[in-house]
Amino acid sequence: MSDPSPDTPLPPLSLPVKALLGVVLIEALVMLAVAGLLVVDILTLPALSLASSIALVVLALIASATLFGVFTGILRGQPWTRSITMVWQVLQAAVAVVILQGDMADAIGWGLAGISLLGLILVFHPKVTERLRHRG
Repeated sequence: MSDPSPDTPLPPLSLPVKALLGVVLIEALVMLAVAGLLVVDILTLPALSLASSIALVVLALIASATLFGVFTGILRGQPWTRSITMVWQVLQAAVAVVILQGDMADAIGWGLAGISLLGLILVFHPKVTERLRHRG
């Protein structure tokens, strides 16, 4: 199979690509909600370190913005989105493992593990690979 030329049109949005878009969009929205929850915590609860709390909110907003960017990149067929999606899924799976090792929030841990696994499976799907292939 030869590499596609730069003027080759993008393949249509197949079901696996749409599913990956859905996974990334859900992750972006959840990170935005986490940032909002952290802001509410800063405003309503005493913080040991206000600077650290604000930095955590900023990091959550950066992660959310990055995921929205990845969503847009996948929609446009940008090749760089495969690698960053894989990295995010692996990091999210690591967070799920840490949560599952604790005594509480098993549902959150299993939810993160499940969506990470689904995201990794979808990233390696041939239809997704075809859409996110370098074109020049």
